[in-house]
Amino acid sequence: MGSMSTGDVGVHSQSQTQDENEVPNMTGRGAGGGAREKTGHSRAVKDGASDNVYRKLSVINGEINKMSRQQLQERLADLKKDTRGVNDVLKKRLKLYYRQRKLMKANVCVPSTKPMYDFLLVIDFEATCEADTTNYPHEIIEFPIILVDVHQNSVVDEFHSFCRPVLNPQLSEFCTELTGITQTDVDASEEFPAVFQRVEEWMREKHLGEGNKFAVVTDGPWDVSRFLCLQCQHSDHLFPRWAKKWINIRKTYGSFYKCGRKKLEEMLIYLGMKFEGKQHSGRDDSRNIARIAIRLIEDGCKVKVNDFIHNYPGFKFLKFSNLDAELTDSDAEDVDDKLTEESKDVKKKGVKVQRSAHVDDRDVSSAMTRLCINDKREESEEDVSDLMTYYKIQKS
Repeated sequence: MGSMSTGDVGVHSQSQTQDENEVPNMTGRGAGGGAREKTGHSRAVKDGASDNVYRKLSVINGEINKMSRQQLQERLADLKKDTRGVNDVLKKRLKLYYRQRKLMKANVCVPSTKPMYDFLLVIDFEATCEADTTNYPHEIIEFPIILVDVHQNSVVDEFHSFCRPVLNPQLSEFCTELTGITQTDVDASEEFPAVFQRVEEWMREKHLGEGNKFAVVTDGPWDVSRFLCLQCQHSDHLFPRWAKKWINIRKTYGSFYKCGRKKLEEMLIYLGMKFEGKQHSGRDDSRNIARIAIRLIEDGCKVKVNDFIHNYPGFKFLKFSNLDAELTDSDAEDVDDKLTEESKDVKKKGVKVQRSAHVDDRDVSSAMTRLCINDKREESEEDVSDLMTYYKIQKS
């Protein structure tokens, strides 16, 4: 039987601490105050100061580009910054430091660095699988969540449980070898609906969605758009409202570091880190994804939702509450992060939730095989073959 931790998470206040590390002021400031600030002359002075600081930042960036790896690491060490990662990461880290300091000293308006969320819920499901099999009816057999406090930028709690599959209760040899999950693990566990109820109880204890704003983080789209979609169909379960949008860490990582899409271990290596634990263990994968998310935040990335269930073909087979069913791609991001209406009704009122007619799992699987990510920025596609590759053991 899986276990869940009991660490307490309080409701976050909105106060933010300011980095006290100072740098010399290399920019001039326009003088004057009061009514004079509203004059064209005053605005021109401010514009001139902004232009001046950006010119100096351009020179600084040029000098950073010329620095050797040793020089980059020494400078970052002096500033008490992380010195791990490839040269491009080190340069970006150093440039961001000077950019933030110079713009702040020049009193230039910059985008807010305030986090968009209080917590990140890092999830990496493991599911039943078979070697070289398409349209397999995957069932979730491991449900891990790593809770990252964005304000502390650290892991503060975990939830973990195995789930007992129903359609294919006997795990394949391939599945056990890949994930490390044994038949004993799943036989001693509850089925998905019961585990999911414990998940949402755990979330309520942390005030997630009810005082603390949060976002789900996954490595790619498959955990939500395939595994969770299929599982909700198999279990005749309403799809959770809080999982309809998430942070695809691959997209975020590739966009921020300008390095394209990378797999989990590749992302860690690029940052000068090593994978900790066993690959394809849901809990270990989630912990390593959390490490990457923390590093992104420390390097100045403002992580935010960038993927939606509405973008994937399986969406039309899912069952939501009446409110959820009316959502579109354009307004999906505006939905509050709250627990499913189903769980609230069942827990508080004991009301049985009305479900729609069951959809043939073969229809869902057929739709899921057309899974792809259309990235308008990169004009590239990642098709379902990536998912199949995920399920093949690397023998090299």
